[in-house]
Amino acid sequence: MLEVKIIIEATELANAINNLAAAMGGAKHPISAQTAVPAAQTTAPTAQAAAPATQQTAAPTAPAPASAAAPMNYPAPGVPLAQPPKYTVDQIMAAGAMLMDAGKVNELMNLLHSFGVQAVMDLKPEQLGAFATALRELGAKI
Repeated sequence: MLEVKIIIEATELANAINNLAAAMGGAKHPISAQTAVPAAQTTAPTAQAAAPATQQTAAPTAPAPASAAAPMNYPAPGVPLAQPPKYTVDQIMAAGAMLMDAGKVNELMNLLHSFGVQAVMDLKPEQLGAFATALRELGAKI
C-alpha cells in the first residue's frame, strides 16, 4: 500500500483540514501541525512504489447532520454584516440618463416596466436598491 505523508506547518490549516474531515464523516488520521516528514519522503514515488497495488476504498458515509457544521454561505453568528448601500432617486436618474445617452432607452423602459412603474419617480423606496443593481447589469455606473 502506498502511503503519502504531507508536512503542514500552519496550525490554522491543520485545524481547518481536521474540521473539514470531521464534517465529511470523520478523519481516521488527524493532521497535526507538528507532523514532520523528511523532504525525501515527499517526492514522487519510485517506479517500484508506483507498481499497481490493491486499493481499499472506505465505505460511503452518510452526510453529516446539519447541526454538525455551519453552512458555508452564512456568516458566523455575531459577525456584523455590512448594510447595502442606500440609493437616492437622483442617483438612479443620473445612472438612467447615462444609459439613455448610450442608446439603451428600450432596455431602460423594459426595466421600469418590470418593476411595475412608468418612471423612476414611481419607484418605492424599497425598490431602489434592486433597481440600481439592475441598472448596473445594463452597464450603468452607480
